[in-house]
Amino acid sequence: MSGNGTWMGRGLKGIKEVGLDRAKAEILFNLPESQLLSTEDFFGWAPESISIRGTVGQRMTRALQSSSFRRLWASETLAVSGQQVSVLALPLLAVTTLQATPAQMGALVALQGLPILLFSLYAGLLVDRVHRVRLMAAVNVARAAAVAGLLVAALLNALSFGLLCVVAFALGALGVIYNVAYQSVVPDLVPQGALADANAKLETSRSGADGVGPGVAGWLLGAAGYTAALGLNAVVYLLSALALFRMPHTRRRAPPSGSVTGQVREGFSYVLSHPVIRPLMLCAATLNLAKGILDAVLVYYLAKTLSLTPTQIGLVFMGSNAGFLCGALFGERLAQRLGIGRASVLGAALAGLGLLLLPAATGAGALALPLFVVARFIFGFGELMFYVQHITLRQSVTPDHLQGRMHSVIRFLAGGMFPIGALLGGLLGQRFGQTPALLIAGAVGSASALWLLRSAVPALHHRLPSAVDAAADG
Repeated sequence: MSGNGTWMGRGLKGIKEVGLDRAKAEILFNLPESQLLSTEDFFGWAPESISIRGTVGQRMTRALQSSSFRRLWASETLAVSGQQVSVLALPLLAVTTLQATPAQMGALVALQGLPILLFSLYAGLLVDRVHRVRLMAAVNVARAAAVAGLLVAALLNALSFGLLCVVAFALGALGVIYNVAYQSVVPDLVPQGALADANAKLETSRSGADGVGPGVAGWLLGAAGYTAALGLNAVVYLLSALALFRMPHTRRRAPPSGSVTGQVREGFSYVLSHPVIRPLMLCAATLNLAKGILDAVLVYYLAKTLSLTPTQIGLVFMGSNAGFLCGALFGERLAQRLGIGRASVLGAALAGLGLLLLPAATGAGALALPLFVVARFIFGFGELMFYVQHITLRQSVTPDHLQGRMHSVIRFLAGGMFPIGALLGGLLGQRFGQTPALLIAGAVGSASALWLLRSAVPALHHRLPSAVDAAADG
């Protein structure tokens, strides 16, 4: 067996090239040398490698050592805390104040996700050209202005479903830019060996805020009204922007060369041909389709069919956010025990199971509310566990000059399934009722993990930061 070239695990379907030397391949795939093949020996030639950043030869560092990351963490916590208010306020305003129909609810949810399809690809090009942190701060200021506009309309008794749709679309468009920049900036703020630690901390903070947010939002909506909730949302966005404005400068890269079409095509080619990123993207797309169907009918079902109060609806949403928090806190330990690949599969399977259990709670009478909370908890735990592994792998295997475009293409392909699912869910709820729509969402979500089972992902036994420690200690 050749001592040169790069290496792959024997019999691993879909792995053509992972850009590793023999020592790295042994750690990544958890296989002895006897079960490793050189790609040159296997294929007769050595294709261009795909590097995995932050795997071997770099000592593990903690993300909190970076002051820039600490500011990003604080800013993100504030932003997601305020975002939970609009997550409940917009659909509840539509249902309770404007008497929206199920089809209108589907359209409202779809408008929040439609910008993913319209703007994701261009957002990636923008992120690769401008100062990412300043862009994120400006987006948060704009989101505060959009929410404040809705607040003014509410105070003037000028609310309409059309205005609600405009604000939902604006928040969705700004969110697309923010999310692409947010995912692309993390490798700029922390050393490569701290990526997984950074993502876990960000998701722990996000999940903690999400866990508190729906309960606070439900209480505000029920006790203080929509104006207080929207006012809080706007203030938190401004505080989030302030934290970003005070962040030290981050490095800037030269803008990509070539035409816009060529740059976008390069991003598509990278994502669709990558043996690890492609199945992860397809799994995320399937989950997003199921989530879109669910979100289009869930609030309407809870408020109209089950006659739950805003506070009770907030508790249902807190179930998934408590699952997010537990997934962030304990998912990393499971990944270290199972391996990053199997942890990704398990996370996707649990998320699908949680979606499948939701319709089972519809006929449970007095137990419906706690069963909904449990189902949402399982979904949240699984989705967060899958997401942390997914984003860490994406950031680790992608070259610097493709970070923005890679994230934007995945937002377009995977995130774009959410508004499609929302439109479908609204139509299904209008035509067949909310319970059949919930069943379809569960069936679609439970199939998401199948994309990973027949890919290279389960063979990735190595959790990137753990291998760094192991290699350094050895």
